[in-house]
Amino acid sequence: MTVSRWVRSRLFRSYLRRFLLLWLVAKGAMAVGAVVGDAPPLAFHPFGEALACAIELWVVALFIRTAHEDILLANLGLPLGGALAPLVPVHAGLSLALAVLA
Repeated sequence: MTVSRWVRSRLFRSYLRRFLLLWLVAKGAMAVGAVVGDAPPLAFHPFGEALACAIELWVVALFIRTAHEDILLANLGLPLGGALAPLVPVHAGLSLALAVLA
C-alpha cells in the first residue's frame, strides 16, 4: 500500500484523531511545564517536542495493539512503525504552527 493511499484511508484517519487528542494533551502538559519553568508556554522546544511525539506514538501503538489492529496492518502490508510514520510530520507541523501563531 502506498503512503498516499494509506494517509487517505479510514483507518489512518481514526489513528489521526487519536493522535490529535494526544497532541493536545501533550502540548498542554508542555505549556504547564514551560510556565512553571518560566519559559514561553507555546514555544517550540525540539527535545521536548521529540519526546512528546515519541510518547504520543507509543500510546497510539498501544491502542492499536490493544484492539488487535496490528494484525490488520500486517495484512495490509504495513509495519506498525510505517503506519505511524506519517504522524511525525503532523506533530511537527502543528507544533511549529502553534509556536509561530503564539
